[in-house]
Amino acid sequence: MDKQTYKHNIQLFFKHPETRFILPSTLLYMGIMIFVGSLIMFGFGVAPVLFKVMPTKDLAGMANQAILSRMVILQGIALLIMSGSLILLRNWSGVIVRKSMWFTVGCISVIYILYGIVIQNAMLSLQSAIGSFDNPLETGQQALSQFRQLHKLYSFLSSFASVLSIALMILHMYFNRININSPHPEFRA
Repeated sequence: MDKQTYKHNIQLFFKHPETRFILPSTLLYMGIMIFVGSLIMFGFGVAPVLFKVMPTKDLAGMANQAILSRMVILQGIALLIMSGSLILLRNWSGVIVRKSMWFTVGCISVIYILYGIVIQNAMLSLQSAIGSFDNPLETGQQALSQFRQLHKLYSFLSSFASVLSIALMILHMYFNRININSPHPEFRA
């Protein structure tokens, strides 16, 4: 096959309606998997192990914080991937489905900003008032109580963002499934 034919075949591949649906859908699912997977791995695989293995809560907390800051960056990238895929899928779904998907991504983004930036920074600012988590200062008891409340809120919001991400995937799969008897106009030759 010569170079011109090869180039033509690649152009046909990327212009084909199925490809224009499947590739952005794959990006959407990849973004969701990164977003949800990072939370699951951190919540069940990393944080509990750190607090069991490390000799002190302070050391475990420092390692935990270093990993959390990278996880927040990874989740931000996952949200960008999800948004980019929705831009590429803009001509596929009906208006209501597209708006629902964008609304869901918007909700996930707001929740992500709340727990990933606002709450995480508030928890970091309380650490100096607490002193040591192994032996908290007498004056830091109130700060420790606030830290625990923020940690519960952080866990709830991150779990809720994961549920919304999975709902986004289900929304996309359900409303964009192909009905054999009445295929989408894009699939007609």
